[in-house]
Amino acid sequence: MKFKQPLIFIPLLVSSTQLIANEEAHPVIKWFSEAEYELDLSVIGYFHKPTSAEANQDVAAFLGRFSMQSTTWFNDQWALGFKLYTSYSSQSDGYTGTFGSFSHPNNKSSYVDFETLWVRYEHDDFSLLLGKEYIETGLAELYSPLDRFALVNFFNPSQPYDMGVWQAAIDYFIEDDTLSFKVLPIYNQALFPGASSRWIGDTNDPQFTQIAQTYTIEDDYREIKFSHVSYLLQYKGSRAGYDFSALVHYGVALYPTLQFGELPNQRRKIEPLATSVAFSVLKVIDQWTLYGEAIYQHSNDHQDDNFIRYALGASYVEYSLANFLNLDQIKTTVQWSGDETVDQADSRIVDASSRYARPFRGSVLTRIEFEHNSKWRSLLSSAYNLESDYALLAAVEYRPTDNLSLNLEAAFFDGDSDTFFGRWKDNDYLKFRAIYKF
Repeated sequence: MKFKQPLIFIPLLVSSTQLIANEEAHPVIKWFSEAEYELDLSVIGYFHKPTSAEANQDVAAFLGRFSMQSTTWFNDQWALGFKLYTSYSSQSDGYTGTFGSFSHPNNKSSYVDFETLWVRYEHDDFSLLLGKEYIETGLAELYSPLDRFALVNFFNPSQPYDMGVWQAAIDYFIEDDTLSFKVLPIYNQALFPGASSRWIGDTNDPQFTQIAQTYTIEDDYREIKFSHVSYLLQYKGSRAGYDFSALVHYGVALYPTLQFGELPNQRRKIEPLATSVAFSVLKVIDQWTLYGEAIYQHSNDHQDDNFIRYALGASYVEYSLANFLNLDQIKTTVQWSGDETVDQADSRIVDASSRYARPFRGSVLTRIEFEHNSKWRSLLSSAYNLESDYALLAAVEYRPTDNLSLNLEAAFFDGDSDTFFGRWKDNDYLKFRAIYKF
């Protein structure tokens, strides 16, 4: 395992006593002096070397991430918030540059960047937000087909991170419900592993596992212009015992297609413009939680399939058996995720629709969580696709204090090399992870 760059840390750990001379500190000083910090360190050991000679051959990797976040209220109405991170990986081709650019988007993670950065105005009936903030739209507990408008950092798929999305948003409050409208002027792709990463698999693209390496795939990025702006309208509500949500989205779709290029072996990777309509509902009945979600996408000019994605799930919290086993509780969750094509893409311009880029098209997801006590927690999880590939995960967490979390995790993958989990069958791993907050 080679360590080629030093871990970059942000030199802003200054105590508030050095900055604040009186009770009324300047808001900018409070912004940093009241910040919360997190150090996230992981060591991963792989049981196999990758079969691809082009992939990084290290059987161990070190991941480091340091972040700071803060929210400062200037008065009762105005607030400014951010989360800034810096990352390191011992594996090459992982990160590039600092602070992602608006005009030159890419799918590589930066060494240093803002995960969120926003200004908010609060009123009795509404709030306004401008900047980079998370977007959460789904209710499903294991995998939500509705949570597709957010940005995720998949540099290492065993340890993804949520990222904020640039937006101008308004939330209008109707008693316990919220009507939200977001304008998303910049399309950012999800951040994927580098070209030499063992997580790419046997193809040269992290999303299209069935494409042969002989193809040259070029990303066709959506530049910043008015016709590429996306819009998201959502209504969220709560009633006694259940939550519900409905949304409409128009703009750049999450899942890309491969269109024919100028040369026979060339393909252009394009996210089409599309309209999506979705709903979700979650109901709590005693120890049971039942939920369902569905989203329909209709693509412009048949540049992709028109399809429906959905999820149905249930979870149950068991106390009697848990107490017999000297545990606090056992929570079991089972979910079915499906995907149905309503109308196919135009085969004259589209070589491969987004079908292969859409995960969990027919999958059973399970998770069993064991709450031993306030310090110990363990879980068993699985994902089985009808294509016959699957993933298994087991983990245990120890929290000696509220600020420190120690995790030991093992995962196993199997299936054909052109399937979602089968491409990672060389990546069975054992990981130790420590998270310290201060």
